[in-house]
Amino acid sequence: MEKIILRPVFKEFIYKNKEENVFFDVHSYQGSTNQERNLGTLFVIGQIKYSDEDLSYLISLVSSLAKREYYSEKSLQEQNPKEAFSRSLKKLNEVLEEFFQNKNFKLNLGLVAIASENIFISRLGKFKINLARNGQLIDILNNIDLFKKETEGEKQFSHIISGKLQPGDKLFAFYPTRSITSRERQINEIFIKETQEEFGQKIANLAVNANNFSCCGFHLHMLQIKEIPFQPKPKYTPPIISPPSAGAPSKGIGEEQKIQVEAPVLVSAQENSEVKNQVKTDTPPQSSEPQITEQPRIIPAELSVAKRGNIFTQAAIKLEKLRLVGQIKNKTGFRILISAVLIAAVVLTLLVSLRSNSASETKNILTSVNEKLKLAQSNLSQNNKKEARTLLQAALLEISNLPPNKNEKVKNEINQILTSLDRVSNKQPTLFLDLGDKIKNNNLSLLTASNNTLNLVASSGALFSVTPDNFTEMGKFNINPKFLFSSPSAIAVFDGLEKFAIFDLKSKNVALYSLKNPVSVSDAAVYEGNLYTLSESRIYKYADVLTGGVKSSEWINDSSSGRLIALTIDGNIFAINENGKLIKYFKGKKLGEFDLQLSPSAGSKIFTAKDSPFLHLADKTNKKVYVFDKSNGELKASYDLSPVGQIQDIYINQAGTIWILSTDKKVWQIQP
Repeated sequence: MEKIILRPVFKEFIYKNKEENVFFDVHSYQGSTNQERNLGTLFVIGQIKYSDEDLSYLISLVSSLAKREYYSEKSLQEQNPKEAFSRSLKKLNEVLEEFFQNKNFKLNLGLVAIASENIFISRLGKFKINLARNGQLIDILNNIDLFKKETEGEKQFSHIISGKLQPGDKLFAFYPTRSITSRERQINEIFIKETQEEFGQKIANLAVNANNFSCCGFHLHMLQIKEIPFQPKPKYTPPIISPPSAGAPSKGIGEEQKIQVEAPVLVSAQENSEVKNQVKTDTPPQSSEPQITEQPRIIPAELSVAKRGNIFTQAAIKLEKLRLVGQIKNKTGFRILISAVLIAAVVLTLLVSLRSNSASETKNILTSVNEKLKLAQSNLSQNNKKEARTLLQAALLEISNLPPNKNEKVKNEINQILTSLDRVSNKQPTLFLDLGDKIKNNNLSLLTASNNTLNLVASSGALFSVTPDNFTEMGKFNINPKFLFSSPSAIAVFDGLEKFAIFDLKSKNVALYSLKNPVSVSDAAVYEGNLYTLSESRIYKYADVLTGGVKSSEWINDSSSGRLIALTIDGNIFAINENGKLIKYFKGKKLGEFDLQLSPSAGSKIFTAKDSPFLHLADKTNKKVYVFDKSNGELKASYDLSPVGQIQDIYINQAGTIWILSTDKKVWQIQP
């Protein structure tokens, strides 16, 4: 049965002024697996003001904890967004309680989870979220407050506010800075009338033209799409059928608040309490009648199994006859035999039911996959390659657990479309070295390569130099390596925060430095002896890091381009954001951007060289390397890394040779 679902399309806004000891940020998380995607999208908006001790890291800590709890193993098993959201708040309250006891700061946080049409909201301190529907503006939190008096202070999250979203709804969630609240009327008018892109452009113009303007929030637009949903496995029911009893509703932390929307006014009432206030409007309210769920038809023959003969009933009749004629005189033995027959009957029934359920599930999966395939083809006809690629990859993921004889045909069809769309090369990875016998007590984590010489570092910090004819353990770094760099004179590792270690190839000595003003980074690169680090929308430069330089300077601050996830340098700096846009910078200024028409996975890397016309995007999750013309963003080719197995690291040298380190300590290569 066709199902209409809602999908959020969102855009983050982070514009910061020069106010001291103040930090704010927006974090958004979407699941990488089907189970995580079913829980929806989680947003965290945070602002912190501190005194002497720099506590800006607390926003990232809170966001990471919220993500971990929301997409925890228990949450994935339950598939209940409300309970997952409740557990996240409970964990954050526990952690923040210790911080409030030992630190001096003021914290404002807003948490929002959106799963299909359901929305869950909670806050600590100041946070606002507006809803635009049918040309009207609704301040959600103020509407809710009319029906509820909060009991928590500013050091605990408020109760959960929940409700339903509709197609076309727009949300603007933000920390109310002074520069936003002073222009709120103007911003609200733009929010109601303009599209997401136009709204984002107006906010960007304010950031450029208004003195000390700051904004921290996100804009979200709910789009309606069609989907063939999975049918859950029917549970085995005993012969005696009784109506299900109504269970008591489960509760999250605190009292949950529900939003009932009557366009265009948002109305809320506390669970299990009498609503004493009523908001009236000229627009007829939405129907409150319960939805009718289609029930499976019952075939009369299925209800008359007691009248139909089978091997078990025949066996029971014969046993009864034997008992009556006295051939089985031991009543206890007879009862045991009857019990065994009944147990065998139940087991056989269950096996038949499971096989039937499996066949039904397979059919539902194939139906859903075919629907995604049709949608992808429709998007391709409209030149929307990004959405088509996303749908095709999701379809491949759905059918991956089906038996080969069930998915081979549709899998081949999807792969053929992706091969054409991605311009997949015929070149396959070839095995260069198997280091499993030589490196037994270390787990290799990173590699770089120059010609046929490999530099590899283990998770323990051990450094190896490897060629087809030589294997050398050169030394050990006493830090946890996250990034590995090589130059003609040195090999260096970086822990992604503050520790930077250098192995001098001439003296064979290791020097360890602590970088000043450290920030947690998502990517880093060394170019002409300087270290460039990427943190959210900022790029920092550590001059002469290979000779001991530890001072940083902010090289680029581009919050208008969203969250940047990877960078590379050829004299210009190229960065890619989480939405697949490639941005080019020179001397701290933005020169332009290209939409690569794909959504890179977390942990993706980009590579280029000074004299190379190409830029490579290495996506470990999807086991692909894409090659783009870096002058215009055109996709030239891609390479399939599936034969490698599980990938540990990817490196692409100046000649364009692709090196792959697999988790089984094998090194592979693809020559351009």
